[in-house]
Amino acid sequence: MNEKALVDFALRLVGAASPSGREGAVADLVTGEMGRLGFEVGRDELGNVTGTLDAGPGPCVLVDSHMDTVGVTDPGAWSRSPEGELAEDRVYGRGAMDMKGPLASSVHGIAALRGRLRRGKAVVSATVAEELVEGPATERVAGRVRPDFAVVCEATSLGVARGQRGRAELKVEVFGMATHSSRPDLGVNAAEAMVDAARALRGVPAPRHGVLGEGILVLTDVVSRPYPGLSVVPDYCVATFDRRTLPGETQEDVLSPVREAVGRALRGTGATGEVSVAVDDFETYTGARVTAPNFAPAWYFDEAAEVVRRTREGLCRVGLPGETTHYAFCTNGSGTAGRLGIPTVGFGPGDAELAHRADEHVEVGQLVAGARGYAAIAERLTAGETGA
Repeated sequence: MNEKALVDFALRLVGAASPSGREGAVADLVTGEMGRLGFEVGRDELGNVTGTLDAGPGPCVLVDSHMDTVGVTDPGAWSRSPEGELAEDRVYGRGAMDMKGPLASSVHGIAALRGRLRRGKAVVSATVAEELVEGPATERVAGRVRPDFAVVCEATSLGVARGQRGRAELKVEVFGMATHSSRPDLGVNAAEAMVDAARALRGVPAPRHGVLGEGILVLTDVVSRPYPGLSVVPDYCVATFDRRTLPGETQEDVLSPVREAVGRALRGTGATGEVSVAVDDFETYTGARVTAPNFAPAWYFDEAAEVVRRTREGLCRVGLPGETTHYAFCTNGSGTAGRLGIPTVGFGPGDAELAHRADEHVEVGQLVAGARGYAAIAERLTAGETGA
């Protein structure tokens, strides 16, 4: 493996801006690099890019990274260029850790198996729009390549993530009746009723998982209508709540207690309420339209699970400790493991606490070790139980 080429590829990826829906330039870079390294390269209607090494019959491993990033709101807050800079043996820039560095490591790491992979298939995917909704794009790839195992390349500081809480974006709507604000008694103030609903939701008990933690409910935004409300009592108010889901929870499991709490809070106010899972509706950079409920299931595998055990065995063979951990955030594993039931682990270079922050970076040493790790994981998962 050429370490200089790996770092150069990571820098080129970081230098190509790729907000959700505009990943085309990164997709082109990935396509070119995969072709240069000897992959069989494909691109689907959503714009997901795949590179395949096929060694014949045997298990298929999908190694997935997303291409999109969040934006940079204040470049002046960065001490290094958010457009990509190599300094202090670190790659800096938006997406360096989340997750163009891991993407570069996975491409170069799996490419090192060319001619070495004894059986099965290793597929590297670079997928779209994860920052908008976790899972659907990777599910589209998985539906085509039908993997036996999946590896999510989000940062784990080179540990093995065996699960994560999921995420549900809940839309709480309150309907009132408008009137002049000098005579509020003639209307029903939807904004005030929303305050009652939000207070009630603080009292909804949070379920708990022994490893992943609580299924917390967090208010993230509130908007009333009309806005600005000049001398008008608002007739409508909508709030968004982020609910972290736990393994086994369905949409109805999440919605039911919220609906009950909102209903109790609005009783006697004259206002009515509705609670639903928000729906994402967007176009990818290819012009394809995606509509999906913003409900990402949680997933979890214990340490004895085959995918976890064999992943750790592979990492051990190349001198990486393979300590187990879990993600605190949501990933495309909600698609592979949460919805499709594919045995999945997370593994990636970088410190996840740097995500979406100024001076985001990843250590060059972690990129190189991550590439070795991806190769070792894919080799072990395709080898079968004997490890031959």
